Amino acid sequence: MFSKYLSRTLGALLLFGLSTNAVMAAEFSGSGTLATDYVFRGVSQTSEKGAVQAGIDLAFDNGAYVGAWGSNVDFGSEVTTEMDFFAGYAFEVAEGVELDLSYIYFYYAGNENALNYSEFVASLGLGDFSLGLVYSPDYFGSDDSALVYSVGYSMSFSESWSMDLHVGYTDTEEEAIGITEDSYIDYLAGINYDYKGTTFTLAITGTDADDDEDFGDLGEARAVFSVSRAL
Repeated sequence: MFSKYLSRTLGALLLFGLSTNAVMAAEFSGSGTLATDYVFRGVSQTSEKGAVQAGIDLAFDNGAYVGAWGSNVDFGSEVTTEMDFFAGYAFEVAEGVELDLSYIYFYYAGNENALNYSEFVASLGLGDFSLGLVYSPDYFGSDDSALVYSVGYSMSFSESWSMDLHVGYTDTEEEAIGITEDSYIDYLAGINYDYKGTTFTLAITGTDADDDEDFGDLGEARAVFSVSRAL
């Protein structure tokens, strides 16, 4: 799986016109994760089952980066794998203020690629706070667009312990994600413990969507435990 990701990533480098010297200056990193659930914007993507995830990325001295990430999903018997390919550029606009602009392509194996879609992402880091804006012209393979707004806060208590808080607001057409409302709020509160390159995370996450008519149990509040290892 990593060799497939790497070949696509190197292809992206060529498209971006990066020189051989830039490639040599890149820093390679990767990670693997085991989780009790894969929750995306408050909604379970694995029907409340476990997830195995992995990702790689190349970061360059000038702030550019490319990478790929994958996970199992459960959208029925025909769609069992999600693969995300991304590229972006992060830079400091002022002291303590960082802007990150990126593009993500979500690829779902099977189902004649009906769910594939793109997102354009802007994230502003202000110390421990972050503000995010996402635009998708074809959210979850639909003909409808979506805007996602988010605010996050991360704080470290020590070298090992940290906390993450997040609130997001997804605004889209009903047809885009198949719910009765055209918007919903998602939230997450998590605590992390790092030990020699391994991160243990326990998070509470969910949405305000109607449990019966919208996502069913998949959008309810739940506890998710994960173990991630830097590769």
